[in-house]
Amino acid sequence: MDKIEEIKREITKVKHPEFKKDLISLGMFGEAIKTDDGFQIKLKTPTNDRKLQIGIEAQVRQFLSKIPDIGKVKIKFEVDPNLALDDGNKIPGVKRIVAIGSGKGGVGKSTVTSNLAMGLASRGLKVGVLDADIYGPSIGKLFGIDGRVALKTDEDRIFPVEKYGVKIISMAFMVDENQPIVWRGPMLGKAIEQFLYDVYWGELDYLLIDLPPGTGDVQLSLGQLVEVTGSIVVTTPQSVATLDAKKACAMFQTVKIPILGIIENMSYFIPPDMPDKKYPIFGEGGGESLAASAKTKLLGKVPMLMEVMKAGESGTPIVHLDKNSAITKSYADIIDVMEKEILTWE
Repeated sequence: MDKIEEIKREITKVKHPEFKKDLISLGMFGEAIKTDDGFQIKLKTPTNDRKLQIGIEAQVRQFLSKIPDIGKVKIKFEVDPNLALDDGNKIPGVKRIVAIGSGKGGVGKSTVTSNLAMGLASRGLKVGVLDADIYGPSIGKLFGIDGRVALKTDEDRIFPVEKYGVKIISMAFMVDENQPIVWRGPMLGKAIEQFLYDVYWGELDYLLIDLPPGTGDVQLSLGQLVEVTGSIVVTTPQSVATLDAKKACAMFQTVKIPILGIIENMSYFIPPDMPDKKYPIFGEGGGESLAASAKTKLLGKVPMLMEVMKAGESGTPIVHLDKNSAITKSYADIIDVMEKEILTWE
């Protein structure tokens, strides 16, 4: 970690005395500039309240003093009257949050999440994945991280595991592989809150949240805990899957999380010896009909390949494993549509 990243990390620990949120999430951090003998830190405030500035400066110096060889630190306050100190639910440094859900299990939601993450990362974007499926976490395995992990911690912060350039946090990293999680609803909400705010995500363009199947406590907590850019609902083409996926769409609408679109997974099977053939073994049209009923977009269709199973078992998402596969192309197209949709909202 370079010195500027260390500075940002320490400044996330500095709380505004009135809003009780850190300076970065409030938009008060301007920049850190390397000087001949140390660093100049620029901080923004809406007013020239010197008493408040002195209190904040004392906190900043206290935390920055923990960084080895930082040199002399000069702190400069700049008054920005347009700065609105927002105490809304935002994660410091995270630009966009996308929740990925499904009405039922078995539709490949976690596989979709991991490959979307790799597709975004392949474009040079900074990506994190939060595995919010507390009872059945699988994101770690899909990235080749098995069982309990010795997570790095720093005071009240947890550092995510990084694999293939993607930052990942999961309950699977914190318990033994065969240990069940037997928790009631409020405990699930607290765990999600800690994953969102106690994990040091750093600067991210996207944080993807892999939700558990269904419409339960985690989904309800998410809508209350954080400002989500949008959601994606994963389905397969057959009617039994789209019926449950409609409930997931209704749930996102209920908790006021906008729906970016639908991904139809396992749309058709491509035999390894006949790459030009497409067999819709689960039927056709489910994704389109779901998108129409939810008044949203069909972001794209993802085919079935034998390589998907092999990639999942090996712990390497297929988008990272095979840059030229039909699935990698389908995710690239999905990301194009998704980003275009987000830009129309922002």
